[in-house]
Amino acid sequence: MRGRRLIAVFAIIFGLLCIRQLSFTWYTAKVEKEAKAIAKNPAQEQLVLDSLANDTLKLGLVNYNYHDAKNKEINLGLDLKGGINVILQVSERDLLVNLAGNKENPMLLTALDNTDRQQKTQGNVPYVDLFFQEFDKIRGGTKYASPDLFGTKANSAHVSYNASDEQVKAFIKKDIETKVATAYQVISSRIDQFGVVEPVVQRLGSEGDGRILVELPGVSDTDRVKKLLQSTAKLEFWQVVEDQQAIMALAGIGTAKYNISRDGRIVSNLGEVLMPRMSNALTVVNLKDTAVVNRVLQDKEFKTLLPANVRNYKFAWASKPLDTGVGGPKVLELFALKGKNGQNEPLIGGDKVVSASGERNAGSVTNEPVVSMQMNQEGAQEWARITDELKPNQQFPRGQAVAIVLDNMVYSAPSIRGQITGGNSQITGNFTLEEAKDLANILQAGSLPASSKIVSAEVVGPSLGQEAINSSLIAFAVAFSLVLVWMIFYYSRAGLYANVALIVNLLFLMGMLVSLRATLSLPGIAGIILTLVTGMDANIIIYERVKEELRKGRSLRQAVDFAYSWKGAFSAIFDANTTSLITAIILFIFGKGPVVGFATTFIIGIFTSTFTALFITRYFVESRLEKGKSVAFFTPFTAHWLQNIRVDLLKTKKISYAVSILLTISALVSIFTQGFDLGIEFKGGRTYTVRFDKTVDPTKIAESLGNVFVLDGEKMIPQVKTYGGNNQVKITTAYKADEDGTEIDNEIKDKLYNGLQSYLPANLSVKDFSEDNASIGLMSSAKVGPTIADDTTRASILAVSLALVAIFVYLIIQFKRWQFSAATILALAHDVIIVLGVFSLLKGVLPFNMEIDQAFIAAILTVIGYSMNDSIIILDRIRENLSVEKNRNLYDIINISTSETLSRTINTSLSTFLIVLIIFIFGGESIKGFMFAKLIGVVIGTFSSIFVASPLVYDFTKKGKMNK
Repeated sequence: MRGRRLIAVFAIIFGLLCIRQLSFTWYTAKVEKEAKAIAKNPAQEQLVLDSLANDTLKLGLVNYNYHDAKNKEINLGLDLKGGINVILQVSERDLLVNLAGNKENPMLLTALDNTDRQQKTQGNVPYVDLFFQEFDKIRGGTKYASPDLFGTKANSAHVSYNASDEQVKAFIKKDIETKVATAYQVISSRIDQFGVVEPVVQRLGSEGDGRILVELPGVSDTDRVKKLLQSTAKLEFWQVVEDQQAIMALAGIGTAKYNISRDGRIVSNLGEVLMPRMSNALTVVNLKDTAVVNRVLQDKEFKTLLPANVRNYKFAWASKPLDTGVGGPKVLELFALKGKNGQNEPLIGGDKVVSASGERNAGSVTNEPVVSMQMNQEGAQEWARITDELKPNQQFPRGQAVAIVLDNMVYSAPSIRGQITGGNSQITGNFTLEEAKDLANILQAGSLPASSKIVSAEVVGPSLGQEAINSSLIAFAVAFSLVLVWMIFYYSRAGLYANVALIVNLLFLMGMLVSLRATLSLPGIAGIILTLVTGMDANIIIYERVKEELRKGRSLRQAVDFAYSWKGAFSAIFDANTTSLITAIILFIFGKGPVVGFATTFIIGIFTSTFTALFITRYFVESRLEKGKSVAFFTPFTAHWLQNIRVDLLKTKKISYAVSILLTISALVSIFTQGFDLGIEFKGGRTYTVRFDKTVDPTKIAESLGNVFVLDGEKMIPQVKTYGGNNQVKITTAYKADEDGTEIDNEIKDKLYNGLQSYLPANLSVKDFSEDNASIGLMSSAKVGPTIADDTTRASILAVSLALVAIFVYLIIQFKRWQFSAATILALAHDVIIVLGVFSLLKGVLPFNMEIDQAFIAAILTVIGYSMNDSIIILDRIRENLSVEKNRNLYDIINISTSETLSRTINTSLSTFLIVLIIFIFGGESIKGFMFAKLIGVVIGTFSSIFVASPLVYDFTKKGKMNK
């Protein structure tokens, strides 16, 4: 091998760089372990860690401290570290409404309502394009540039009175893209100030798509994160109105038509739920009665029921309920607000605030947390004028109040005692210091141009993540050890060299993952192990070719040189790895979440496996040969294993076809009659993983939860399955699947707790049940909206379809014979259908997760890759023998080629099956379905490559001669 020393130097330098990258993870783990050992509790642990963080590790050329290392350690995914992953949807509906002149235009609202419905089934089409389609259906002769629509004074710089519809559409799309980009920047700024190590914030979809992905590994206070992300930070200052006429008007509004019951009877008017005010609020409402008031406030006819002088008032709830004392009800204040010049506009907008900080009020006796704000010069002048007008006078001796409103909630409403100059103001509101800092962070980052909602969320508790790490390490250690032992047992000294290459492969792979700041997840660990299988397979192909050439009478040196050449094993390895790379790239493009981590690992692994198999093992083999020493490629036990086997494969092809057809038809029947157990990625909804302190019955739990998950009088019984141990279940529910918001999430959590309370420890409160670090209770949760589910379904179908098409095209180019491509694709389709059929047939039968989810799609694509590799090895040998033995008929060539590669096929299949089986047994619950699909894929893929693909190549020819 030319350049052997250069390759050795490169491997050593690259290996040292990888060790350096991995040392950061080792050092941070070492320091954190020391801090935990010294500290007595979690709060003290952070203080100890801060004191140790400045110690510098000196290794000659490499010097760094804890903070340096922390920023460069390996990133762990949510399933290993815990944390939260959400997809935010910026409301493009709000953006369109804000652009319109008449925001109540019936034609506009109808088109928007139709667009909302269409998006549920066409989530891959941008919202604004759907809006144009729906509006064009109903607008008749109305132009987009109409003053009632988008030809407003505010838009006049971009939309002239005679602008064409296409010009207005272009402006709308550009404006929405600009505002979505602004939303992305605001969200990024908030997350940066939140103080998370290695957060992920990225836009999804095409230009103008309002989806933003946020992933925060290691975060435990998930409710705090959701509030931080969903707040639009629309800050406004309004005058508080204490109007007796307004309260009387509200009290007289009839509510019988809403059919809302209270204490067993229908509420006839609002006066039944309104209570005397306790401050400068208009009224106070019991927390449980706020739904009645909200139905009235949200009614389109509400304003028409009020006196003329009250119609311009804005009504807003307080941000937090008032505690009326021990045993007393919780109540919520309702404020009436008046804007500038009596109109529905705030006195001052939040755009005048230039800085904000959360701190304790040193001037207060109670030292309570507050948010201090500073306005710009224009805002300061306006604030001085307003406070001068509202300060105490003869009519209002106590002064009038100003409500500080954020996202339509009143945080505080202080009475103005005197003129305030300099632009300073404060928000008080019974905050914790953490809440005050978060609110200041939101105001500092700026407001979102429209509301946003969480359409997909996944929350994993840290204890569940640690368990996943432990189980994955065990699975990896056992699988890796098995590979090392097997290679030495089967290939003697050559196997030892292959093991060195596998260790180097692992070092290169991990070093590159850290360098590229890739995230390691459970599927990623599965990808690492499959990378080792790929490296092992490459060595097996080479070593089996060496043994084959030795049996043909070549010298050891000649056999080694030929095995490492293109005509030997290299062409087969190249084709197999290229097709695997195609599926991995497609998976990377169309996959989501942890699946992308799997694809990233596998892509890197394909390159490192190829390099180490072709160069590292060859370096050791040739170095020994140059010293005049021999290299053993087999042991006395394995010298004659699977040798000189000759099979007449084509003689039994009718039986093979019959078995394949029977399996395929059975699978299709099950698929179309029983269907699948679809994960929430494909059907939408919410899932919760709950752990108990005893064994529980999933059926009884489902019945209990059905009693609390009631919508419009109908019980919505969830799907409950044992997940991991008998004391842990996974609950999937469609209850309020289309509704979003922190309030809805908390409501469902409360119902979940109420439904499970009889199975939980008596002293476990709802707070303890939802605690992020709990060992009993809610361990993880996930939510996927219907639009995201539709997108996932389309992307998954597209990924599998594109993989098959890409492989077909590649094989035609590489083999230059359509018969090879067609046979391979039919065998792959056969494998996919059977794996799908097994999951359909055995759903609910096996004691582990059999859901069709994103990880399953990754498994299907890796099954395609594995089965294809098997087929390519045989087809590559057929191609080689066709070129060498031109006078032999195709029937004999296919039988001979299959026989010659049988040793490699069985060796690799058996090794892979055992390794996947070990991961299946010892790995975490979340990858059991993934690995089970791989187990089925290894078996059926081996069968199809031998008994389906090869016979099909023969049958696709005429009279035993290859058509070219």
